[in-house]
Amino acid sequence: MNTQTKESQNNFIHMVFFWLKDTSHKQVDAFKNRTISFLDQVKSIASYHVGIPATTDRPIIERSYTVALVVTFKDKKEHDIYQEHEAHKHFIDDCQHLWDSVKVFDTNK
Repeated sequence: MNTQTKESQNNFIHMVFFWLKDTSHKQVDAFKNRTISFLDQVKSIASYHVGIPATTDRPIIERSYTVALVVTFKDKKEHDIYQEHEAHKHFIDDCQHLWDSVKVFDTNK
């Protein structure tokens, strides 16, 4: 029997949720583009997803954030490279005035 696994081969996942001050469509799109631009510069990233809350509607779903970022890495070492990368630092310095709040969740196997 051929068994496939749905589990990611990446061992470290970094999730960031942003609550932007300006939630207009134009500002959200600009923020997403800036985020993608910096992510594309970081070689230690295995994969990433930048998105907005889905239109799912169940009481348990948290939809108050404006933009979510999910980044996967091979391991914590690759994540640490990302944290110190100049593009990441520049993104924070350049964009932190755009958000009211940020929450970060990191997981590993």
